[in-house]
Amino acid sequence: MPVATSQPMKKLLFLGAGGVGGYFGARLIEAGVDVSFLVRPHRAALLAEHGLRVTSPHGNLVLPVRCVTRDTLTPDHDLVLLAPKAYDLSDALDAIAPAMGPQTFVMPLLNGLAHIDVLTARFGADHVIGGVAHIAATLGDDGSIRQLNPIQVLTAGGRDAATQQAAADFIALCGPAKFDASLSSDIIATLWEKWVFLAALAAMTTLTQGSIGRVMEASHGESLLRRVYAEGLAVAQRSGALVSESAQTKALRMLTQQGSSLTASMLRDLQSGLRTEHDHVLGDLVRRAQQHGVDTPLLAMAHCHLQVAQVAQVAQVAPAAAA
Repeated sequence: MPVATSQPMKKLLFLGAGGVGGYFGARLIEAGVDVSFLVRPHRAALLAEHGLRVTSPHGNLVLPVRCVTRDTLTPDHDLVLLAPKAYDLSDALDAIAPAMGPQTFVMPLLNGLAHIDVLTARFGADHVIGGVAHIAATLGDDGSIRQLNPIQVLTAGGRDAATQQAAADFIALCGPAKFDASLSSDIIATLWEKWVFLAALAAMTTLTQGSIGRVMEASHGESLLRRVYAEGLAVAQRSGALVSESAQTKALRMLTQQGSSLTASMLRDLQSGLRTEHDHVLGDLVRRAQQHGVDTPLLAMAHCHLQVAQVAQVAQVAPAAAA
């Protein structure tokens, strides 16, 4: 694919209209940005009939939206944003491939780091912008999006001058939108900051099946929370990433907040009998730890627990399907 050169961002394409992409896409439409959603025909019909509905502490929305399907997709967008589950990444890349023109950038909003290498291999480093989303939002059975708390931050950054300029153009486009948008000077470090925090949150809330507040009430809750976060920090450090002191302070404040109802979305998926991103968030971190000789017993335990739980869920579904 030819090298993309930065140009003013005008047309955005979101893969899907789920909790993350649907929410930020809706806020950008509200701000007057040209946004389309790549969705399946059934979802397109629902959106055409009911609009994109958002329930949020920052104000509810019902918006008409422009949808495209894979058979109508054309490579005339400046930026493609995608926030699939990690286990759906391969299908997501196949879906957006027809939208990737010579000057098109792509920005994934996934956790961890493995997806950056996958996107780079598929579309070239010159087309990939790093992105980090901080938001808790779910897609309801009726197709509406519900934001679960007031946090809504979108961060972008490039890995060279051209992709950094493209990221800056996108952040400028987000200026009028009703969410916080920031340009990272080191997007890989920013990705690590979220990854280490999320891994600790996912590990402890899935292992204990409870919120941060409940973990903090337990006899060894706070010490274990601090230890599992320290494991992730050690992996980041040995991998050459610097997680700033301010980021560490903020993460530990959230991870040890008394009475907090905070849980990882991985726990909600687990309790709902859905597939989880345990291998992408926890497994990849443990694999990197092993490569660098870092001992991560708590992260490894959490990954093992989720591997076992997923096998058990498959075993439960199989007899029902056979019946």
